[in-house]
Amino acid sequence: MFQLVAKGGDNEGLFHAAMGDSPSMSFTPEFDQAYDEGIFQQFADLAGCADKGDDTLECLRAASSQALTLAGSQLLAARPSTLFVFAPIFDETFINERPVEAFKAGRFSNVPVLFGSNTNEGANWSASLKDAAANTSMPNATEVTVFNFLLGQYASLTNESFARAMDLYPLETFGNSFSLQGQQMYGEARYICTAAMITGAAAQKNKAYQFHYNNPHLGSNHGAELDAFFSPPSNSDSSDQDLFSKMREFWTSFVTTGIPTSTDSTTWTPVSDSLGNPRILLQPNGIAMEQLGSLSDRCTFWHSLSSEIQT
Repeated sequence: MFQLVAKGGDNEGLFHAAMGDSPSMSFTPEFDQAYDEGIFQQFADLAGCADKGDDTLECLRAASSQALTLAGSQLLAARPSTLFVFAPIFDETFINERPVEAFKAGRFSNVPVLFGSNTNEGANWSASLKDAAANTSMPNATEVTVFNFLLGQYASLTNESFARAMDLYPLETFGNSFSLQGQQMYGEARYICTAAMITGAAAQKNKAYQFHYNNPHLGSNHGAELDAFFSPPSNSDSSDQDLFSKMREFWTSFVTTGIPTSTDSTTWTPVSDSLGNPRILLQPNGIAMEQLGSLSDRCTFWHSLSSEIQT
């Protein structure tokens, strides 16, 4: 995703197409904002380079690998509600504008694309957080816990926008589980809606293909489709293996021809509208084309917050 928008979309002829499994719409602050400056200074302090002023970088370059490694670990531990402290930033040189702005404006590389996501992209992320106040898997989790979880990933999210999100993701829809509610919000905001946005924008210029991986038998969490490609689970049955084989055909044919094809009877129809419709549903015994439906409204909401949450 970032390679597509880098340098205003000028890929300098370095690639002729792009593929992205579960593209990540991360919090992308500017390089000189307090958020990034704070991370840098905190890291420097932990590495023994406090109060060095203009000589801070020189001090870090002279530090031992052990000191730098320890500082990195301590910094991550000091930010227990954030999944990815070190992530891409908006540097105004390589990344001239944030992804949502770039794709909306059409400033990205004009090449065929294949992007997609999995059904349960948001599962288990919150449970990995050390901060109990942001860990929605805790038995005493509340609406505030869900907000804290999202705030840890998008540091400028407001309470007002979160309240709007709660209306789009009613708790009763998730069996009154704050864990399931939070994971669906995060999975769509970060990964699922990003694939729809990229393919919807790219379709206005070139061929764009979107997928939705769904495997009720083996699970469809983040990264599950990569296991399907490279190291299928030992409990995969014949229908799983058949799906994985056809997925490999789709992906490799896109690499070689720019059009994903396979021995399956379903033709992977390219995206035809700005919302990302249609996309192919990849599941055992049921490869088919589908529409995004109400997901489009939720994606429109998340992308409308791009200035606020800096995506």
